[in-house]
Amino acid sequence: MKQIIKKIISGILNGIMALIPGKNRKASFLGWISRILEDPNNQVEYDADYDMYWLKNGEQYLYLVQQPYFNFSKKKLYRSIERIACQYYTPKKGDVIVDIGAGIGTETLFFDEKTENEGKIYSIEASRASHQKLVELCAKNQIKTSENLNLAITDSNQKLWIEETNNYQVDYINKESKGIEVDGITLDHFVEENNITNIDFLKVNIEGSELQMIEGMENAIKITKNVAISCHDFLFDDDRQIKIKMSKFLKANNFQVSYNQTGHQIIDSWIYGKQL
Repeated sequence: MKQIIKKIISGILNGIMALIPGKNRKASFLGWISRILEDPNNQVEYDADYDMYWLKNGEQYLYLVQQPYFNFSKKKLYRSIERIACQYYTPKKGDVIVDIGAGIGTETLFFDEKTENEGKIYSIEASRASHQKLVELCAKNQIKTSENLNLAITDSNQKLWIEETNNYQVDYINKESKGIEVDGITLDHFVEENNITNIDFLKVNIEGSELQMIEGMENAIKITKNVAISCHDFLFDDDRQIKIKMSKFLKANNFQVSYNQTGHQIIDSWIYGKQL
C-alpha cells in the first residue's frame, strides 16, 4: 500500500514540477516535499556546474543525480548498505577498505563514518562519469580518507573500454574498443603499487567482471580479511556460474562463505566471505 501511495504522490509531484520555472526553484520545492514526507533534514540542491541535483541530509551530500526525487534519506541509505554490502561485516575505526565498483560513492560516506575518519578507503570506479561524481561527493563532504581512482580491476594490466549508459549500475567493461577507454589493472598489481599490506574489507560490485578479477588477485586475497561481492549471473543469458566459481575461489583461500536467500535476485547475488 505504501508503494502505491508513493507512486501516486510521485505522479502528482511530476505534474507540479513541470509547472515550476527554474531548476533552483524545482530543487527547493522537492526538498520541501522530502522534508515533509521523508526526513526533516532533507534538502535538494541544484548544481549549475554539472546541471544536476544533490540529494542532501543536513550538510551531508548523499547523491549527485540527473533527475531529483523526494523519497530518499540518509537512514534509508545506511540501512540498505547494512542489509546488503555490510550484512556480515561492518567496517570499524582505522580499517583499510578496497571498494571495487564504488560507483557514484554510494557507500563512501558510510565507510568514512564507520572508520571514524581514521581508516583508508580505496574507491575504484571504471566509469569516468561515475568516478567524477564520486570525486565531487568526497569533496563536498570533505572526505580525506578516500583515494578515488578511475580504474578497471581485471585479469591483466591492459587498456579496456567501458560502455557508459544512463544507469551506472550496468556499465560494461570490454576489450573490443567499445565506449570510453580506461586503464585496466590486476588487484595484485594495485595492492603492490600502493604498498597495501592488509585489507580489512573488500567490497566488489563490477557488473559481471568478477571472474576476470579473481584471475588477478592470487596474492591480494591472502591479505584480505572480509569480502562482500555481487555476482552478476543475472545479467547474462549464458550459464557463467559466477557465484559458484566465486564461492569455490573463496573457500580455496580459506574463507568461510555466506549467502543470502531472500528470493530477491539482486540481493541474493551477493556472496560474503570471512578469512578463517
